[in-house]
Amino acid sequence: MPRKSVPAKRLARLLCVVSLFGALQAWAGATPELDVGDQSGLIQALLHASRQDQGLAYRLDWHPFTAGTALMEALNAAAIDIGVVGNAPPVFAQAGGFEVRVVAAAEGAQNNNALLVQPGSTIRQLADLKGKRLAVAKGTSGHYLLLAALAEAGLEPSEVSIVYASPVDAQNAFASGKLDGWAVWSPFVGQATARGAQTLLDGSRWAETGLNFTVASLAALNDPEKAALLGDFIQRLARAQAWATANPEPWAAHLAQVTRLPLPLVKDMLARQHVQYVPVDARVIALQQRLADRFAQARLIPRPLQVAEAFDDRFNTLLPQQP
Repeated sequence: MPRKSVPAKRLARLLCVVSLFGALQAWAGATPELDVGDQSGLIQALLHASRQDQGLAYRLDWHPFTAGTALMEALNAAAIDIGVVGNAPPVFAQAGGFEVRVVAAAEGAQNNNALLVQPGSTIRQLADLKGKRLAVAKGTSGHYLLLAALAEAGLEPSEVSIVYASPVDAQNAFASGKLDGWAVWSPFVGQATARGAQTLLDGSRWAETGLNFTVASLAALNDPEKAALLGDFIQRLARAQAWATANPEPWAAHLAQVTRLPLPLVKDMLARQHVQYVPVDARVIALQQRLADRFAQARLIPRPLQVAEAFDDRFNTLLPQQP
C-alpha cells in the first residue's frame, strides 16, 4: 500500500491554517517557502498562465533542471521540496533507494510518445525493426515505449541495435540518416514529422507511457508544516492543469512564448493529449508497476521493485473533483 506519513485529516486541518501560518511567519519576518524543481520552466509557466500562482501565503523558490534524473537527485538531497517528472525517473530513483515519494499523478499524454522511422522507410510493421539501428534516451518513457513495442513484435532488445542518446543528439543523427528509428516524445515528435519522419506507432496502446508524477522529498513530507504547503501546491497544480486542458488556445500561446517553439507545433502537441490529475490509487500504481517490471526484465534496474512503496496518497482528497 502507498505510504502515509501524516494522516489525511490532520493534513486537511494543517492546510486550512496555511494562510494563517503564512501571515504569522510574514509578521515575524520569515515567510514560509517551497523549493520547487522545474524542467524547462514548464510548471512555472503553467501556474502563471492559469493564475494559480496568485494569492499564495508562501513563497515559491524555483530551481531549473534540464532532466528528471537531476531533479530526483536534488529531491533525494532535500535541496528542493517538490517537482514534476515523467514516468521513468521515479522507477530509477526507487531502485537507487532515494528518499523521494510520488505524491500526485496526471495521465493522458501517452500519444506524445512515438516510435519514428525515416521518410520513405521500408519499415512498415514492428517485426521490420529486426536488425535496425534505433535511438532512445536511456531510462525514459521513450525507452519504455521501445521495449514494449519490441516485446509486442516478439523481438528481444538484442535483436536490434539500440543507440542510447539524448533527444538533441538523436535528433541530429536521425536527421542525417544515421538511424533507422527513434523513440522519443513531443515536441521532438512534431519537429521530426514536420520534416517528413513517419510514425510507426505511438504510445496509445500503453496508458502508462502517458503518466507524469509530482514527487516530493521525504524531508518535506515528514515536516507537518511543509506538508501542508505541498498540499496547497498540488491543489494549484491540478487546477492549473484542468485550466490548460479546457483552454488549449491561450495555453498554447503562452507555452509557445516560454519554450520559443513554433505555435503550430505546440498546438499539435497539445491536441495529442488530454492531461488531468487523477488520484494515486491501485490503478495508477498498477500502470507504473508495468513500467518497473519492463525495466527490470531488461536489466536496466538492479532488482524488481514493488512500486507501491514509493507512492504516498495522502493528498488524494485535496484534488478537485473531475467533471
